[in-house]
Amino acid sequence: MIKNKILLTIIAVSVSLSQAQTKPDIETRIKRTAEAMGTSVYEDLPVSKGSFGSLNNPVPAADGFVVPFNTPGATMIPEPTLNSGNLPKPPSLSTGEQVNVYWSYVSTLWNSISAQISDSGVFSAGAPSFEDISKKLLARTESQNFKPGKPGERSLLENEGFLREFEKVAGSSFIAGNKVKYLIDGEESFKYKDYLIKNAKKSVYVTTWAFYDDITGEDALNMLSEAKKRGVDVKIILDAKIISSHGISIVKRMEKAGLSLLKYRESGRPADIWHVKMIIVDGEYVIMGGMNFGDPYSHKDPAGLKWRDTDVLIMGPAVAKAQEIFAGIWNGEIKKNGLNLPLMSETYQPGQAAGNAKISFSFSNPPQAEGTEILAAVIKAIRGANKKINIENAYFVPIPALTQALLEARARGVEVNIFTNSKDSIDPEAKSVSDISMKSMLPLYKAGASIYLKKGDTLHSKFMTVDGVFVSIGSYNLHPRGERYDSELNANITDAETTAALDRAFEKDINTMAVKVTSDKQLVPDQSWFSSIIEKYFFAQLSRK
Repeated sequence: MIKNKILLTIIAVSVSLSQAQTKPDIETRIKRTAEAMGTSVYEDLPVSKGSFGSLNNPVPAADGFVVPFNTPGATMIPEPTLNSGNLPKPPSLSTGEQVNVYWSYVSTLWNSISAQISDSGVFSAGAPSFEDISKKLLARTESQNFKPGKPGERSLLENEGFLREFEKVAGSSFIAGNKVKYLIDGEESFKYKDYLIKNAKKSVYVTTWAFYDDITGEDALNMLSEAKKRGVDVKIILDAKIISSHGISIVKRMEKAGLSLLKYRESGRPADIWHVKMIIVDGEYVIMGGMNFGDPYSHKDPAGLKWRDTDVLIMGPAVAKAQEIFAGIWNGEIKKNGLNLPLMSETYQPGQAAGNAKISFSFSNPPQAEGTEILAAVIKAIRGANKKINIENAYFVPIPALTQALLEARARGVEVNIFTNSKDSIDPEAKSVSDISMKSMLPLYKAGASIYLKKGDTLHSKFMTVDGVFVSIGSYNLHPRGERYDSELNANITDAETTAALDRAFEKDINTMAVKVTSDKQLVPDQSWFSSIIEKYFFAQLSRK
């Protein structure tokens, strides 16, 4: 019976591939194939349509004010503006490149399907179940010494003893004395990224899932090439497998321009993805979060997609730690694979104190038998909450440990708000996952959690706030891929003032671009036979019997 249903899946894919070859539009071909495969690499399609023009009228900070970066002893960042005019046109891909893009995309999707079939134990023993991982995560994050107080009492996330416990599960210690500014949407994030790259004096280190063959990718190529010509040390890490489907032209020209590229590939694991997004400039500034170098994130194409996303700008002693993480990955891959790239120093002197934020970083390279440090940190923070938890995440399909932690929070009276994609807003190739996401939230809804579903373009943010004092933000999706296949980086931040600003952005999001779930029926949508197969076999690890 199982083999018959898998055979039906393969037939559906084969039909899609056959039909797709007759369609001239590469986006249509990729979209049809991805929907038939019932899986996604969780990023946008590689080609963007629409007319190209200039951008005007930079968008102010979502909370209505600007955090000045004018700390004594540190380089000031004036409030930058967006590029206005003279934006480049995207590269025109040759027919051969378009064919390569399509089949590379198919290969990535097929690797994802094959890995999920194998890991869920359909034809083999499979990977450790998420029930087993969840038990270990819950054991790791349980506190014997600190119990959350009653609603209204001081949060455990302001308790130094609890934070020491948090550091152990998060994988790194908090570094005090930092300033942070949350960058709401691409207009704001990219005006800072562009400004920093254009004004870099010493170094620009970038790690991203992909550069796109669009306006933003072309703009980044030009700015980074100019920085290298000025003598700036430019180093880039990106996913080796994704290059052929996202950025095939841009990456070729980056190499031609002499930029140092490290193409990250997890040996022996074809479904694993390098998903870390961070830029470090002159050892003084870090911007990290969920955004790639593409138009859906930057909004540089006036006629293109405008995804809702969030980054964070960091200044202070924690920047040195971010550089250590980047250098450790860079050097590790060079040594492991014998790459012809220059090694970096792995020790950096922390800069001067810039503010009141404490920051630690959690890096994960799954699979890990006891769960990743990022998810352990998220669950630990939830188990310390006594007031409110706000979650804004693109792909919310919680494994049992996360569901259990949120149910515990609701049982002790904590307000829980979750904002994620609807079936209409989720990126096209992930439609089949949306049914599973909706159903996974049903127990939380029944326990009193407030669920909000995105209207309009895709939600791509990945952050959580707890009790108005703590933020987890980065590239990590609250989805099984984050525990099985995707390398990620999140920042854990404690700072009441700036957390309040992010909470205000969250409130604006759910009030202006979301539909609140008011009925069980909204979370139990009608599923196609294909979506049901995806749930039962590709997500079997969520409900092992």
